Amino acid sequence: MIVHEWSAESTDPEAEGRRLGEAWAPQLRAAHASYLELFAQSGVPAADAVDVARACGTAVAEHAPEVAAEFRGVAAGSGLALTDVLMLTARTEILARMTPSIPSMECSTIVHVPEAGAPRTLQTWDWHQTLSNETLVRRWQSASGARVAAFAEFGQPAKIGVNDRGVGVHFNILHHRSDGSQAGVPVHVLARMILDRAESVDDAASIARSVPLAASSVITVVDRDSAAAIEVAPAGVAVLPVSRGETFAHTNHFLDPGLAAREYSPYETTSVPRYTCLVDNAELAGIPDARERALAFGAVAGDGISVRPRPEQPDHLRWETKLTVALDVASGALEFAAGAPADIASLSWRRFTAV
Repeated sequence: MIVHEWSAESTDPEAEGRRLGEAWAPQLRAAHASYLELFAQSGVPAADAVDVARACGTAVAEHAPEVAAEFRGVAAGSGLALTDVLMLTARTEILARMTPSIPSMECSTIVHVPEAGAPRTLQTWDWHQTLSNETLVRRWQSASGARVAAFAEFGQPAKIGVNDRGVGVHFNILHHRSDGSQAGVPVHVLARMILDRAESVDDAASIARSVPLAASSVITVVDRDSAAAIEVAPAGVAVLPVSRGETFAHTNHFLDPGLAAREYSPYETTSVPRYTCLVDNAELAGIPDARERALAFGAVAGDGISVRPRPEQPDHLRWETKLTVALDVASGALEFAAGAPADIASLSWRRFTAV
């Protein structure tokens, strides 16, 4: 996977969206074509994808107008229709309509909050081998004045990132029986809202509770002193705090008992064994250096959290770890490599700052 870099030149969201759309039009068009194919392979009718995207767009315009302005700019700059851009940002909400029994493996996150100092984090981003083989880390200044650095797929406003106020977010997909029951803000837009606006874990939880949602995820938020897993679903929000001296792991199943009672897994998942791997090796999360932390998890015996594509599966069912990433909220930076923890020794380890 190629991870490109991009920096905003102004604070005008629509102008910056147009600039981004013009610069990355081929990647945006390729992403749109790839997701249309995935939606069809996943049993989501094209008309449903359009309806979900438009409903999400309405919610974004109401709750995050600055992000809606950026989407208008991206559409104008790339030549895509606005609905096509919205399909990219609402891919989680659209895939919530998928046909059951599609196998999936997606994302492992662990956070250690030491007795002193900022939290130490690590996440793998696992996704389809054939999708999103060009992605973006970008920096911008939000309407609140926060400077932000974030990783995302093309067409998404944010996924994993940090701001210069000491807040960072990790991102894992979840599934709940309330998914698709209402229109709402896409979970990737919620991650962007937290990065743009929050100065603490408490702020992030308040933002999550303030918007309607159409799909589920867990956004693990860290600030300079604490962390919390914010599990979100259309049915509600649960905040699982992490205090000083504690380590917390999350994969792709709910940990809050109330939300877990209505969990829905529409496909085969490796969530539990990956979670067990993180918990069994929790002491590795305390390693101060981010690259060394990633190397340590990559050296764990067995499958660990490095997801490999299964050659016996058709193309659209082959999953792999595409990114290993850590957050440095003390300095407002992402550290990452484009690959799995088991491969870190042979990969370029990069640092991308918000300022």
